[in-house]
Amino acid sequence: MIREIFTSISNTVFYMMFGYFLLMLTYYAFLTMIGLAEARRRWRQNIMDDYPLLYFSSFTLSVSIIIPARNEEDWIHDSVLSAVNLNYPEFEVIVIDDGSTDKTVEVLTKALDLRVVEAHYVKHFKDGKVQNILKSNKYPNVTVVSKSPGFKKAGAVNAGLNVAKYKYICVIDADTILEPDTLLKVMAQVEKDPEKVIGIGSYFGLVNGFKIKDGRILDHSFSYNPILVYQNLEYIRSFFGNRIASSKFGATPNIAGGFGLWRKDVLYELGGYSAAFTCEDLEMTFRVHDYIAKNKEKKYKMLTLPYYAVWTEGPSNIRSLVSQRDRWQRVTNETVWSYRHMLFNPKYKGMGMLTLPYFLIYEVFGIFVEVSSLLLIGTGFLFGVFSAHVFLTYFFFMLLSQALVSAMSLFAFARDQKAFRLKYIVYMLFLGMIETLCYRWITSFARLVGTIRALLNQRTFEQYIREKRAKTQ
Repeated sequence: MIREIFTSISNTVFYMMFGYFLLMLTYYAFLTMIGLAEARRRWRQNIMDDYPLLYFSSFTLSVSIIIPARNEEDWIHDSVLSAVNLNYPEFEVIVIDDGSTDKTVEVLTKALDLRVVEAHYVKHFKDGKVQNILKSNKYPNVTVVSKSPGFKKAGAVNAGLNVAKYKYICVIDADTILEPDTLLKVMAQVEKDPEKVIGIGSYFGLVNGFKIKDGRILDHSFSYNPILVYQNLEYIRSFFGNRIASSKFGATPNIAGGFGLWRKDVLYELGGYSAAFTCEDLEMTFRVHDYIAKNKEKKYKMLTLPYYAVWTEGPSNIRSLVSQRDRWQRVTNETVWSYRHMLFNPKYKGMGMLTLPYFLIYEVFGIFVEVSSLLLIGTGFLFGVFSAHVFLTYFFFMLLSQALVSAMSLFAFARDQKAFRLKYIVYMLFLGMIETLCYRWITSFARLVGTIRALLNQRTFEQYIREKRAKTQ
């Protein structure tokens, strides 16, 4: 009798979990198909844009690029010079040294030839204690703000906002390398509708393995380290199966801190970035959606562009990957909870009816379903509740569904982008087929750790340990 009850309960829970995975697969496949068509449409628009005209136009909008940096001695030289070398008529670069304890300041001083200046500093946003403002003797449009650590990365970006002089703000990470035409491509979209476009994000891939000299990419030599390849595949899947499609419905899920462009007046009205969360970018995106809903008469919108704008370093080992994804999971939980009033609220349109439910069902609760399903199937198999046939069917369903979504996204990416060689694409397809066997459980473990830490209200910002870069001669 007890065995029959246990079997009945186990079967019921199993079918509920199986239904959950079917639901998520359908959702992802639907958005991926939308993303394929939307990316193709926007890619064709990109080909038709007249970038030379934008470059030489006297009406081209100016941009302030903010680069927050803490202990970035390996990357800061190339990151800053990649910004300085942009093909764009008028912009400034603001580097924030957020209390670095390594050679970041020394590298900046050598590369930029810095001098301390007397400058009027108005503290509009919470930033911590600013110590010095310096200007470059080599590049007149480069400013360095030296501050003591405080208010996490949000405080560093806010310090940059306090000195930024242009209407549009581009925030990038200090391990980010910009493509030379990045600002031209991004600002071309703003120029089409400057009254409505208030935020833009774009693709970014991993720079690990690239040959770079003085901020210029000499060779896109992608690393074959499986940890890095899986991350590139994840980003492609995320942009096609989530961000591109969601932006079509006015529901852009995140304008990432690695690269994002905002209109300054909106950031000013919102009070700048918040240090109350583990990370700053996801919460800011949600806050802007809230702002858009409250100012619906202005018809503001955020966009996600379908091409690579920047390249950023990714964790190259399991320990660093877990540290990064633990942090991402914490800010996801914190942000979803703080903006739960949007959930299924028609006032927030696509954000409330499409993106936020996905975040809640998959990003927040999905980890419990994944871990519980593994324990249930394993326990059921050991105690004879589930047959080997059921066990294998469930396992191969997860394996093939993950591989299918990966293949769809990778196909669309390879169709429009020319970033990867055929050998690398084949390698990514192979790894995508076996993702459920290895990489998926590493990230699931990291998400579980992040969820537990979020429940314990641990909101520290830990920068994962990086491997030393090999310098290009």
